[in-house]
This record gives sequence, C-alpha cells and structure tokens, in this order.
Amino acid sequence: MSITVPSPDKGSATSVPASFRPSGSGLLPGIPAQPAPEQAADASGRPGTRLVPAKIGRPGRIQTVYIECPEWCETDHSEREGSLDDVMHYGSADSVLVSTLTDDVTAHGELHATIAIDPAASDHRLRTAHIVVADGQPTDAYLSPEMGEELADDLIAFAAQLRHKARLVRLFNQARGEA
Repeated sequence: MSITVPSPDKGSATSVPASFRPSGSGLLPGIPAQPAPEQAADASGRPGTRLVPAKIGRPGRIQTVYIECPEWCETDHSEREGSLDDVMHYGSADSVLVSTLTDDVTAHGELHATIAIDPAASDHRLRTAHIVVADGQPTDAYLSPEMGEELADDLIAFAAQLRHKARLVRLFNQARGEA
C-alpha cells in the first residue's frame, strides 16, 4: 500500500510507502518522509547507532523527527529541543563521592564520568564520542579515549596509594589502641 504525496512543483506526484510518513501533522512536501516508529530502530544503517524520535521546534510548532542516536545514549530525545543543533547525546554517569568523617551529610567532593557527543559543537573534537569528567565545578574535562585510559591508569595508581595510606592509618591507630 502506498500514499501519494504532492511534489513541491505540484505538477507531479511521488509515491511513498505507507510505512513512511512526513513528520508532524499533514503532508509537507519540503520535509522528507520519515520512517514509521517500528522501522526507526533498525533504519540508521550505521553500527552502534539507532534512529530515535526527537521533538524539535518552538512551542506550538513542534515536529517529531528521527535522529541517529548512539546505542549507549540514555538521553530522552522526546523532550523538546529548540533545534537540531541543540541535540546532544549522553551515556550513563559513573560517580565516586569523597566522604569526610567530619560531615555525615555532605560529600566533600565528587567525580562523575560519562560518554558524550555534541553533533553541532563548534569544536570539532566534541562532535565525536568523548568522555566528560565533571567534579561539580563550572567547567568539565573532555577526554579522548587515550586521555581516558591515561586518567584511569592514574586513578588506579592513586587508589593503590590511598589503600596503602588507609592500612598505615589503621595499623597506627590499632597500635595506639585508638581503633
């Protein structure tokens, strides 16, 4: 089954399969046909990605379009974005909190890491998948895969030294009868 969509010059008609339809309401010849939701998940054709619906536009003029989205992305793109340039992709965040024995309620510090892509970033390096490391400060660190591996190695070494210090403190306190 197919439907007929008028072409922009209104002189001829293009046949479009019924499983594809224009985004938004009505037939808009200037907007290419979009895959139906059931086809969108497998239609991207690029490894590691899928097509997902995204709501784009100003209030009262919102259109649903299908965008290529990395499989690791956990962002709900059905929340309205102003334009396609505003769409970003984020994976799940891994976090570590630094507690302090002088405050049972508030963490002294925190560190978060996630995978991200900003397809419309002015910096071309942010248009590819990268790791974002955030510590609650106004600016984040953006890491290439190599930088991420180097930081992981440094954190493993730091963790080994931290464990060594914890053992020294425990032994010291035990020897003094304070543990």
